[in-house]
Amino acid sequence: MATDDPLAEQPNGPSTAGSLLRVLTALPKRSDNLVAVVNGLFGDALDDRDSSWATPMTIRAGDTVLPLDRDSLRNSLSTVDVGPRLCVLVHGLMSTESIWRFPGDRSTTLGTLLADDHDMTVLSVRYNTGRHISDNGRELAQLLSHLVSAWPVRVREINLIGHSMGGLVIRSAGHYARRQRTRGRRLPIGRRWTSKVRRVVLIGVPNTGAGLEAVVHSASAALWALPIPTTRLVGLGLDQRSAGIKDLRFGAIVEEDWAERDPGARQRNFPHLPDRLHRAKHLVIGGTITTDPDHPLAKMLGDVLVTSPSVSGRSTDGDLFPHATTRTFPKITHNTLAHHPDVYQAITDWW
Repeated sequence: MATDDPLAEQPNGPSTAGSLLRVLTALPKRSDNLVAVVNGLFGDALDDRDSSWATPMTIRAGDTVLPLDRDSLRNSLSTVDVGPRLCVLVHGLMSTESIWRFPGDRSTTLGTLLADDHDMTVLSVRYNTGRHISDNGRELAQLLSHLVSAWPVRVREINLIGHSMGGLVIRSAGHYARRQRTRGRRLPIGRRWTSKVRRVVLIGVPNTGAGLEAVVHSASAALWALPIPTTRLVGLGLDQRSAGIKDLRFGAIVEEDWAERDPGARQRNFPHLPDRLHRAKHLVIGGTITTDPDHPLAKMLGDVLVTSPSVSGRSTDGDLFPHATTRTFPKITHNTLAHHPDVYQAITDWW
């Protein structure tokens, strides 16, 4: 029988992690932000046990979860401006689509600005960030295929914007879309949507990995921000890291990157794959904690979570985005990149 404590029957699971999860899941109100943090930390275990806390992957128009069969989708979109040009936003670790919201104005998001300025129908993806990135990438590839098939008008253009882990999920989806086939179809499902992708914007994405210490620090900061007595968060069980957090360490986007490999390895032992959405233009955006992007501290810490070489996709395997436009924003840290006016201005100018 499934329970909402995925560590309850794991004798080797750290007791602090189990205690923390029990504290979090015992809270009477499941706010979206709380659920997102719990999923980021323990989402793989929650998913394995069919917990009600595990976030299913959904595509949304505002607050509306879209069904992906044609008739139901048409009814759900009755209040949405339906057009042939789509933009899909994908959030990062321990986040929801609220990461795109501009401070001080809840009605303004990166999506609403794009819709107004570029005549787009903007949608967002919510998902369990504790699962393997490759699992989320496979599922996103399938959902985008269903979305294009069910969309009320013919889709002529798709644009994808990912923040942090969301960019890796987009890249994973592009990879798997070219390999997945449905029963009775000879062509991969990706042919329904990958050929329509015109632009990919990667914001603060750890394309070649993020330092594990930085990721764990980010997880800890998210937990401390929750409205829970701080004494309950002492000694966090972050050694019980989710698969999604482990994938971030080296930027693992396909199953072969992590299957049958040592999750505690200190060195990457797989090649980074170049982006598969070859027809799309790419804009790669990063931030630094200092005014001078060339400052030694900026080179070492980047935007606090991701360094500039990782954002730009430079590695010993070559340049992952050889024709991309790259922009770096001084004194803008990791999460702020997703909702900063200067970043949006750069996106809309490039668009």
